[in-house]
Amino acid sequence: MFITLRNRVLKALLLVACLILLALRLSVPINLTAVDIGRHIKNGELILSGHSQVLYKNFYSFTYPDYSFINHHWLFGVIAYVVFQMGGFNGLAVSYIFLLVAAFFLAFDSARRLSSFNFALLLSGLSFLLLISRAEIRPEGVSVLFVALDFYLLQRYLQRSLGSRVLGIVIPVVQILWVNSHIFFFMGPLLIGVFLWQGGLAHENKQYVGFLRRLLLATILVNLINPSGFWGMLTPVSGIKHFGYELAENQSVFFMIKRMPQTIVYKYYLLTALLMAIGVLTALWRDRSKALPMVLLGVFITLAAFRAVRLIMPFGFLFIPLAAGYFAQFAKRRAVNLICGAVGGASIIFFMFVGGLHPQLGLMPRVNVSAEFFKQSGLKGPVFSNYDIGGYLIYHLQGQEKVFVDNRQEAFPPDFFHNVYIPMQEDESVWRQKQSQYGFNVIYFYRHDITPWGQDFLIKRIRDRQWAPVFVDDYAIIFVRRASIDQPVIDRYELPASLFRVVSNSNAGQLKRNLI
Repeated sequence: MFITLRNRVLKALLLVACLILLALRLSVPINLTAVDIGRHIKNGELILSGHSQVLYKNFYSFTYPDYSFINHHWLFGVIAYVVFQMGGFNGLAVSYIFLLVAAFFLAFDSARRLSSFNFALLLSGLSFLLLISRAEIRPEGVSVLFVALDFYLLQRYLQRSLGSRVLGIVIPVVQILWVNSHIFFFMGPLLIGVFLWQGGLAHENKQYVGFLRRLLLATILVNLINPSGFWGMLTPVSGIKHFGYELAENQSVFFMIKRMPQTIVYKYYLLTALLMAIGVLTALWRDRSKALPMVLLGVFITLAAFRAVRLIMPFGFLFIPLAAGYFAQFAKRRAVNLICGAVGGASIIFFMFVGGLHPQLGLMPRVNVSAEFFKQSGLKGPVFSNYDIGGYLIYHLQGQEKVFVDNRQEAFPPDFFHNVYIPMQEDESVWRQKQSQYGFNVIYFYRHDITPWGQDFLIKRIRDRQWAPVFVDDYAIIFVRRASIDQPVIDRYELPASLFRVVSNSNAGQLKRNLI
């Protein structure tokens, strides 16, 4: 009895250590100039104030203010705004960390039920780098939590350790929240379909299969409960649409390895994908017919993560229970189980010390200085800005200035990026034409724009006597057009050209010029 109690205490301590370590590693400062959370907060504020245009129009832009699109994550913005009002950016960070830690706990417990505690610990250690690879506060965190929750509930129902009443209430409610929070809501019905297939193979109980069929139908139908109704339910189909602007997060793993060879997570993903493939083959070899539903789910999430690196973190969370199921037969062997526990525990200790633990909540230091400068100096638009910094400008300047573009590719027609936004930065004749059309007084750019056209554009503007740099810091650079209404700002704040220099940067065989 003493040994059993000791083992339970040790397991509890290890699990708590995992949860704390994950929370600490997710505690990273927010670079508000390059992420979406500022726009989400503003969405929530405006929606609660009755501005329904945010739900279906490009409300923040002066280029295409009437362009229609579906705001499929509006509820995340409302929740983010409420949390922000109560706890600021620190409160948002803590809430998001709690959300991902809860998702990890559910994934871990699903894996434990499918294999063993030690094997779940090992898989958690193997996936740890993937879990912390995308720590920014994003709506997809909601999808990670709901995928983990649905998998956990359905798995317990399949194992007959949870009744249908809980699933019949929780999963449809979760789906209603999900369809209004993030575009990955299609994963809810997909998971039910997988478990329905799996349950039909594992059970002859018609009542079990019949309930999951009714649950699947109900979960599909509640997707209609969103501001855009039927068309809102179909928004995942737009995921295959070409928007006109290629985001790094939507690129393949090989593309990102070539572009950013120093980033280890993309290479590490390939190792875990290989392990997933071995698990798939093992499951098929053990029992092809019964393993097929979970095998196809594993293949789907693995290929999806390979195709778009934004899915590497969700892949990491699903890897834990899926791999546990694939290798379950080995986890039952005492010697293997002991080795898994030792290696899993060692991995937790390793991640606790490697790189050091420097948790930090809230914003990155002085990240709001450029916006404060813009407002205090009395600058007036129109403002030409780059894609990355759009959400930051919406957060700080909404009601004062509308943006030229922001980081919502779905909110602009595809030809805007092909024929306007990118050519403006590549071709000086197009820039002059659009400058005349829109009458820009200010250029406000995120300095670490990694696109080749963005860097070249900044270099051209430094050399362009029509524009004067008046502000620069680690995040942003601001130019003001000479002889405009903002000329007094130039007279007071113009920066000497000698402050800037152009360097060549060779990355993966590509030579680039960067303004520093």
